[in-house]
Amino acid sequence: PIFSTTGIKNDSDKNKARLALRPCGWKLQQQLWKRDGVRDWPIEIEAGMLSNVATTRFNIDSAIPRITSAFQRDWKLYTLSLAIALTPIPLALFARNFVSFYAIPSASMEPTLLKGDVLVVEKFPGIYQRTKRNDIVLFNPPESLTKIITDNGSKLSSTSLFVKRIVGLPGDQNIRLDDDGNVELNGMAAVGPDRTLCADEPLRLIDKQLRDGKGKELKELGPSEVYVLGDCKAVSVDSRVWGALPKENLAG
Repeated sequence: PIFSTTGIKNDSDKNKARLALRPCGWKLQQQLWKRDGVRDWPIEIEAGMLSNVATTRFNIDSAIPRITSAFQRDWKLYTLSLAIALTPIPLALFARNFVSFYAIPSASMEPTLLKGDVLVVEKFPGIYQRTKRNDIVLFNPPESLTKIITDNGSKLSSTSLFVKRIVGLPGDQNIRLDDDGNVELNGMAAVGPDRTLCADEPLRLIDKQLRDGKGKELKELGPSEVYVLGDCKAVSVDSRVWGALPKENLAG
């Protein structure tokens, strides 16, 4: 027997040449021994009986035969390996649609949330039905907020989210902004922490926005509206400025 047919010029002689073959890997050799009783290696075989596709690990054409052969040898092991390899795909799809991370981009929620803090956001369906007063939520900007941002020369992406605290729910009445920038609903102060515990913005740009604010005085919140505030009243552009937030804008 020989180990290569490269030195044979005649095709007929090549097909009749007897080659010495040995399985790659001791595990395959052991399986052939147990299954077929093959003990002595190498074995002799005519070259014409071999496949035209070279089954090397670098040959694309041999991929399916190699995979099929692998599953036939040990289907439990390879099925488990395949399941482990594919697990990140559904997890990534799940995470993208129902759980995500959000980095706090500004000081509007200080001192509760500092700029740069990272939140794990739950985005399961029915977020509005589970939302309660005093919850911190993420939301897509309503049209009025988008206009304020773009008028100031900034841009928003389709995935831009904002974070605030819900202080008003549907049916709340007599929403009023006092001279100090504090909000009252139903004759009581809005829920939440002390909103004076953060650093003032030196130029006090928020004062002008509050003077013309759409949410400085509302008679009643509609059935699909909430009222949101930041925890830092000195810098937070919130419902005081751009009005009530539609519930369909809630994202997490």
